[in-house]
Amino acid sequence: MSKLIQAAHLFYDYLIRDENDNVMATEPALSDFSLEIEQGSFVCLLGHNGSGKSTFAKLINAMNLPKEGTVLVAGMDTRNEDSLLDIRMKAGMVFQNPDNQIISNVVEEDVAFGPENIGIPTDEILRRVDEALHKVGMNAYRLKSPNQLSGGQKQRVAIAGIVAMRPECIILDEPTAMLDPTGRRDVLEAVHELNKKEGITIILITHYMEEAVDADRIVVMEHGKIAKDSSGRLMDDTPREIFSRVEDLKRLQLTVPVITELGHELKQAGIPLPDGILTRDEFVQELKKLRK
Repeated sequence: MSKLIQAAHLFYDYLIRDENDNVMATEPALSDFSLEIEQGSFVCLLGHNGSGKSTFAKLINAMNLPKEGTVLVAGMDTRNEDSLLDIRMKAGMVFQNPDNQIISNVVEEDVAFGPENIGIPTDEILRRVDEALHKVGMNAYRLKSPNQLSGGQKQRVAIAGIVAMRPECIILDEPTAMLDPTGRRDVLEAVHELNKKEGITIILITHYMEEAVDADRIVVMEHGKIAKDSSGRLMDDTPREIFSRVEDLKRLQLTVPVITELGHELKQAGIPLPDGILTRDEFVQELKKLRK
């Protein structure tokens, strides 16, 4: 697979200002952070608050620029102003609160907003809106007001608005944090469909560990870098491998999926279960093996 995102030696600081807007101090957010993400992959970024996840996301989309280092999106440098529009068409952002991204009074008009702003012809916009709404399962709601939708449905509309721009990558920054369990499931299903069927690269930032189970890769961040486990290995691997390191995740103030935690505790109690059990079905199968 080709590398869609190439981030090398990134440094980024937030400025702390007083009431007169004078800079009082700087707070490091990324510190010599490097990461490459392959085209078509599903990557989940985990880390406690302040670990640098959202900062990195905004650097990909060129919402912010690094103090030092380089971010390439499909070979384009985010520091090149002439490439800014192309970069944002390649890598779209979906934020935590869908109300911050929905601006129209009718669903289909909102989805059309992005393509209209980049000068796409009307006939092509109509095709893209229809296609995007179908892809996220919201075509039946195209003439409704977003105010009539649930949180999960609004987030699907926000994703459709990005899909209509035909991105190669969608970055989702805590997209389910404000949703109920049904809304979270609906949004994750839509995102996985886009990844599997359309080949869209997904970068998901979440604090729900269960949402990371089906990713291709998990990257755990700490203090603006990729975290290391107690053996010095980078916490950048498959979900099964990362969730096998339960104690390391706890040290980083993170949890693991409930079923993984249960398997870990039973193993510590002397029951010979494997590390990194990710699903209930897998847990049941392992228990059945013990009975034979």
